[in-house]
Amino acid sequence: MNTSAILLALAASVCWALAMVLGKLGLKWMGLVTYSAIRPFLGLLFVVPYGLLTAGFENPGMHLVAIAILGGFLDSFIAALLFRIALQRNPAHKVTALSLTAPFWGVVAAVLILGERPRWVVFVAAILVVSGAIFLVDRRRSPPQVDRPFWGTAVSLSAGIIWGIAETIPTKYCLTHGMTPITYQLILVATAGVCWGIVAIAYRSTKHPLRFSWRGLGIALITAFLSFFLGWRLWLSGLALAPASLLAPVHGSMTLFAFLFSVLLLRERPSARSSIGVALTFAGVFIASILG
Repeated sequence: MNTSAILLALAASVCWALAMVLGKLGLKWMGLVTYSAIRPFLGLLFVVPYGLLTAGFENPGMHLVAIAILGGFLDSFIAALLFRIALQRNPAHKVTALSLTAPFWGVVAAVLILGERPRWVVFVAAILVVSGAIFLVDRRRSPPQVDRPFWGTAVSLSAGIIWGIAETIPTKYCLTHGMTPITYQLILVATAGVCWGIVAIAYRSTKHPLRFSWRGLGIALITAFLSFFLGWRLWLSGLALAPASLLAPVHGSMTLFAFLFSVLLLRERPSARSSIGVALTFAGVFIASILG
C-alpha cells in the first residue's frame, strides 16, 4: 500500500470538503452570483503561476479542448450552481452528504456510458445511497427559511449526479488522450470563470445588485485556493504515485469530512436520523468506489 499517495488523496478530500462547507458562510456574506463568479478568477491566480513555473500549458487540439470545456461547464458551473442553491436554504451537512454521492454516480456513468461491466456491488451501493437519501429527508415540519425537504434533496442529488458524470467521462477521456493535468485544470477553472462571468453580467443587467462584502471575498479566496488549486494538486500528486482504484475510496471520504466540518465550524446540530443517513450514504459511496 502506498501510504504517501493515500495521505495526499486524503488531504485533497479534506480540502474539497472544507471548501464546500465554508461556502455556506460565503453565501451568507455575499450573493450567490457574486460569490460564484469571483471564485474561478481567484483560482486562476494560483493555477496560472503554478503552471507557468512548472511544466507549462500545452495545446492538445480543439477536440480535447472542447471536451474539457464541457467537463468544466458541467462540473464547475451546472453542478456548482445546483449545490449552492441547495446550500443557501438547507443545512450544509445534508446538502454535502447528498452532493458527495458523486463517486457512486461516476461508477454508474462508467457502466452506462463507457460500457464497463456492471457488478453486483453497484446494486448494493445503490440501495445504501438511496436509503441514505431517504434518512436525510427530515420529515418534521421545516422552518420558514428552509426549502421543502424533498426539493432540497432533489437539487442536492442532482448536483451529485452531474459531478459524478463530469468527473468520470470528460476527465478520463482528456487525460487518456494526451492532455496534461495542469492544462485540464486550467481549462476547467477558466470555463467556470467565463460561465459565471456571463451570469453575473446578465444578472447585473436586470438591475439586480451584486451583493459584495470583504468577509465574503476572504471566504471566496480561501475556498478558491482549497478547491480549484490545492485540492486538485494534491489529488493529481497522489494519482502519480498510485493507481486510481486504490485512491477512489478516499475521494468518497469527503462525505464524512463535510459532515464533521458542518458540525464543528457551522455549529449545526444534526439529528440521529441525519447521522444514519450520512452513514448509509458514505457506506454506499465507499463500497461503489472500492469495489465498483
